[in-house]
Amino acid sequence: MDTACFVTPAGKPASSLFCLRGVNSSPSLLYLLPTTVVHRVFHRPLSTSRFHRLFVRSSSSSSNTSIGSISKGSSTTTTRSTSTSSISKSSSTKKNKKAFTRSQPRLQEPKRREEEEPCVPSQEEASISVRTLYQNGDPLGRRELGKCVVRWISQGMRAMASDLASAELQGDFSEARQRILGETNVTASAIEGGRAKGLTFVIQAQPYLGAVPMPKGLEALCLGACTHYPTLLDHFQRELRSVLQDLHSKSLLDKDWRSTSSWKLLKDLAKSVQHRAVVRKPPSQSKKKPVHGGLGMDLDKARAMQGRIDSLVEHMSDLLLIERDAELEFIQEELNAVPTPDNSSDSPKPIEYLVSHGQARQEQCDTICNLHALSSSIGLGGMHLVIFKVEGNHRLPPTSLSPGDMVCVRICDSRGAGATSCMQGFVNNLGEDGCSITVALESRHGDPTFSKLFGKSIRIDRIHGLADSLTYERDCEALMLLQKNGLQKKNPSISVVAMLFGDEEDVAWMEQNHLVDFGEAELDGLLESGKYDDSQRRALALGLNRKRPVSIIQGPPGTGKTGLLMKLIELAVLRGERVLMTAPTNAAVDNMVEKLSNTRLNIVRIGNPARISPSVASKSLGEIVNRKLANFKTEFERKKADLRKDLRYCIRDDSLAAGIRQLLKQLGKALKKKEKETINEVLSSAKVVLATNTGAADPLIRRLDSFDLVVIDEAGQAIEPSCWIPILQGKRCILAGDQCQLAPVILSRKALEGGLGISLLERASSLHKGVLATKLTVQYRMHDAIARWASKEMYGGLLQSSSTVALRLLVDSPLVKATWITQCPLLLLDTRMPYGTLYVGCEEHLDPAGTGSYYNEGEADIVVQHIYSLIYSGVPPTDIAVQSPYIAQVQLLRDRLNELPEAFGVEVSTIDSFQGREADAVIISMVRSNTIGAVGFLGESRRMNVAITRARKHVAVVCDSSTICHDAFLARLLRHIRMLGWVKHAEPGSFSGYGLNMHPILPSMR
Repeated sequence: MDTACFVTPAGKPASSLFCLRGVNSSPSLLYLLPTTVVHRVFHRPLSTSRFHRLFVRSSSSSSNTSIGSISKGSSTTTTRSTSTSSISKSSSTKKNKKAFTRSQPRLQEPKRREEEEPCVPSQEEASISVRTLYQNGDPLGRRELGKCVVRWISQGMRAMASDLASAELQGDFSEARQRILGETNVTASAIEGGRAKGLTFVIQAQPYLGAVPMPKGLEALCLGACTHYPTLLDHFQRELRSVLQDLHSKSLLDKDWRSTSSWKLLKDLAKSVQHRAVVRKPPSQSKKKPVHGGLGMDLDKARAMQGRIDSLVEHMSDLLLIERDAELEFIQEELNAVPTPDNSSDSPKPIEYLVSHGQARQEQCDTICNLHALSSSIGLGGMHLVIFKVEGNHRLPPTSLSPGDMVCVRICDSRGAGATSCMQGFVNNLGEDGCSITVALESRHGDPTFSKLFGKSIRIDRIHGLADSLTYERDCEALMLLQKNGLQKKNPSISVVAMLFGDEEDVAWMEQNHLVDFGEAELDGLLESGKYDDSQRRALALGLNRKRPVSIIQGPPGTGKTGLLMKLIELAVLRGERVLMTAPTNAAVDNMVEKLSNTRLNIVRIGNPARISPSVASKSLGEIVNRKLANFKTEFERKKADLRKDLRYCIRDDSLAAGIRQLLKQLGKALKKKEKETINEVLSSAKVVLATNTGAADPLIRRLDSFDLVVIDEAGQAIEPSCWIPILQGKRCILAGDQCQLAPVILSRKALEGGLGISLLERASSLHKGVLATKLTVQYRMHDAIARWASKEMYGGLLQSSSTVALRLLVDSPLVKATWITQCPLLLLDTRMPYGTLYVGCEEHLDPAGTGSYYNEGEADIVVQHIYSLIYSGVPPTDIAVQSPYIAQVQLLRDRLNELPEAFGVEVSTIDSFQGREADAVIISMVRSNTIGAVGFLGESRRMNVAITRARKHVAVVCDSSTICHDAFLARLLRHIRMLGWVKHAEPGSFSGYGLNMHPILPSMR
């Protein structure tokens, strides 16, 4: 176990000591000592600007003047100079130690001044494209990256080189060697044929690069360059040489710098297999590894299967790189974008936000500007939780941001343009009032960058998944492991791999040799009688079959998929299995944690504390360890306080003081040992481990024994490479989701057309004549008139309605009046007059904020009228949801409803953000109304399936039927409403013939 400690610089007040522990390749845990012991899984580099770092072994000790000190608010100011000298285990003389103590601050001063001077890119540098980065063996220099990015890399690599040299002086070099060379980590070995080589070194470099602010305007270029192994190694070599020469000139080394272990380590790295695979040979010339028949099948069959694996890995690696380039370019455009209002427009909407959309398939709102920092507090992991609010108590714009998303926080000018370098953090939560957003920032107390946020106008930009270097690396790593170990005997998931890459003959051979069994497990006495329908019982029986490597559970809307998975996990644990449960988003994982918390299962949630919902934080690893160590830490603090008190009385007696310091070191060792034992105890005893797909690559999970079962929820929204991260850690897997709802978000059209948007769930459902899949066929949410459309259009007519909900209407709810609206399950509010003319004000408009989005004021008026009708019929506002595919329309509707106190509680959101939820009454504003019949992405069947099936009892569609009917899919939707519901020709701004206690106009078509 390796430990990195972060100590406040010399001259600054002493504060908390932060220790970062990592296993093998990547950092994974953060300890905030001594008040709390917080363990968090890093999904990205830890920003530690303004903090000096030194690596010490977990067995190293602490004192009041050393890096090992873990006292928060210590009376003694902890500095880098005293820390380095006090923990040094070298045999240098006292004179040399003092020289090192005096010289170290001076060595760091030029670096601090350099960091504080912002690098301004030239016009030529600002025009460098992310796509100029290429993955080959040549380091990238100023010609390819520009001086600002090169300087950014050099600063990060110098910090890494300094820590390596410090580890050698302290006698901790053996662990540093394992960390960098990855000698104990399988993921660092050479994987032939892949692009992302040397991942161990790249991952180790991320915290150092993340500690240096990225130059303004070049953020995407920095995110792209930070994963280019040859470039990082080249700069690391230069900086290590410089650091060693500095130490040698100050007589801090007892031998020539070329003979140091640090320099020899660099040479060993240059001779390693993974280095040669990247630098010496292009991937196309890599030699294929021989295939072994791990399942005992014919070698030719295994080779054919390996060929299919190689083909998929190569193809997916290319698509990941294409998508990452597209995301980096998109992010850079967003970071540089400013609102461009149309001054000629008389729109009353304030330009207080910036929204954008990345592609024709889906609108995105990834940026919010003109925010103000309201307050801050310390959250889990010691991170600053800063609450940002829009001035004037306005609501936030409709946004795609959700808890756990990585964001860039910057000071902006009055136009919304970013004016400072990026501070990286995570969205902690969105305020319940809709007016605030809380961001967890990695800045620490004493960092002037953090204090500058208050009193300024702030802008928050989302950083997409693959743009996060660690997410991209872990996806590539999963593909590499699949290619290398997929068909090896040591791979616990070999049956899963064979099932997903084998042909029909391979599967038949496995079945004949009793390696797999597609039958159902016995459920006698395990399920309550009458609680589950036939399709649910079949899904449970198939999922509990231990000889069935892959099970796919397709859960259409309202079929109880989440509850079924909870029961399946519970039964699997009762049968003695250990379960790894993952999902593509933190929200989906936390939802499952909340449901499993009601059972008696021993569960643990592993993840970044800033990305874990407060409602389930008690099940997180950090909180569990905190509770178990509470008494131990109390006793630890008491003993440490006594020793520190004694130390003050004998400060002039060197021998006595040395003895007390030794006792403090031993005390620190005892705490670290206890922490390690507690972590191991918690993880080894947990029956269910929960994390995101990407989080499952954390070493805390990887070092555990293989799981008996891997369950991936919402698998239809995850790209295939991310699903292989958890799958390769289990003996069998269950993929749950619905390929007829929203697909993974892909920005690059080329990557989308190449198949990156096809989830593993969708691909596997069609394999082997569908034998792997089972479908839940009874829904318990919607009125039958609503469900019949989804069943016919999306599910081949197989979706049936339970008798408990088939005829349920709004009027059946308590205190709801019997009006024609509350007795209507399907309603079309047409903005066209009966004779074909569009009502005045119902035209679509392009958003004047320059977002590319559309809004329709006439439709907004009709939506407000319908909300009034529902509320005055007795429907609670909290049971009403309004959806629109266009962000500008959502913002317009929110502005209108904010003026109506009676409508407080009505939720307005985009279709995409409402997936997975439901409401009694749903109103959908389609917005589009034009003479050419353009409907944009409204015609995407998956999105409309999500929109319609959110409703339990009532759906109202507001649209221009003449425009919408130009799309065949939407035309069938309107025809279904005319056949089973009611049609109203609604005029905005008038309740005539439409309000309460009015008899409905007869449907215009039956």
